[in-house]
Amino acid sequence: MRLNRQFIRTQLMAQNILSKNAPAKRENATENPAAVLEKAYSRLKSQSSTGGINQFNYSKTSVSGNSGAFSKVYQSANDRTVTDTGEETVIQSQNPYESESDIRIKILDEKYSRMNAINKTKSDPLGYIKDKYQNSKSPYFRSDLSAAERQAAYDNETEWLFKGKAQNYNLQDAAFRNVTFHGEVEAENEKVYQRGQVNQQLQVLLNRNHIYIPEGTELTFTITPIDYQVRVSGTDDQDLIKQIEQVLQSGDNSKELFLHIMKSQSPDSAQFSEEAYQKYQTAREMYEVTGYHLKDLEVIDGRYVTPDGRDLIDVYKEELEKDPLQKQTASYAISYYRSELSKIAEAGYNAIPDFILSIDYSNGSLRDVGQSKSYGTGDTGWLEALKRQTGVNY
Repeated sequence: MRLNRQFIRTQLMAQNILSKNAPAKRENATENPAAVLEKAYSRLKSQSSTGGINQFNYSKTSVSGNSGAFSKVYQSANDRTVTDTGEETVIQSQNPYESESDIRIKILDEKYSRMNAINKTKSDPLGYIKDKYQNSKSPYFRSDLSAAERQAAYDNETEWLFKGKAQNYNLQDAAFRNVTFHGEVEAENEKVYQRGQVNQQLQVLLNRNHIYIPEGTELTFTITPIDYQVRVSGTDDQDLIKQIEQVLQSGDNSKELFLHIMKSQSPDSAQFSEEAYQKYQTAREMYEVTGYHLKDLEVIDGRYVTPDGRDLIDVYKEELEKDPLQKQTASYAISYYRSELSKIAEAGYNAIPDFILSIDYSNGSLRDVGQSKSYGTGDTGWLEALKRQTGVNY
């Protein structure tokens, strides 16, 4: 909110100055409108400014430090401490997160909603927008912006003007001048964040059950699919192993940890097999919808058959069609899983490897195994190198 209050104050101040000087400008046009805008911005600079979104502005000079400002906004948005709520399932594979893209959209929503309100006070809003960004002879022309930034402002303001709210943004906006974004870095940042949250959640679970893992102890948690059974290894302390296995298998903690490991896999993961993954997804879907484990069913004429002689895919279809929402797309799911079930039946359930996942644990952090990228505490030097390589500076 602060971003746009400051931004709009600046715009209003600039427009007031321009309005007062407009008659004189029409007669002799002696003063550069960009200089008039800079006067307005310089007045704001004398006012105190706190960190965060309000550091973003639209002027040539005040956006120069945007990389640091964006970093503060990003860190603040994702500064979340996990507390014990008393729920049995503590571990969550997907935790609330504001990505760089989310923050950019929020900034632009705030900024352009107010710009749209200003534009709509004009007798000719579109003409006013064109004057600001396309008419270099207009006293409203934004000469303090680059050509790309003017185009972005024009695109974004007309998007709001014509549609009531932006459905798409031109992200070459001046608010992000000197801030470099990169899709791969953005994706990896989220994985690091999710690992931090799961580490905290695991510690809450251990603390609640008075389980202490000695410093330097290196454990491995191995989880089987569908039933999500946990096996702990790496120590001779059988009591500790039993305690950890028991607490991880309470509620849906082991399932959520399994999903977290799966989501943390990098492309070179030695744990990932497309065949095993597809088997897991199909077996999981059948179990969650029908209640039947594929491994417990008989295959007759290439079809999985329930104990009462029904084709499993028919049971699946009936269950999906009970839900009015799922009924609309049931045909697609049925067609897909019919094909996958046929593949598993033909190959043989036990002939396809199970999608078993493992992750290490030491010194308060989960650590990935069998891949070049680890998201554990102190293991992300590779990400810093990637940021330097791609020029990401927040």
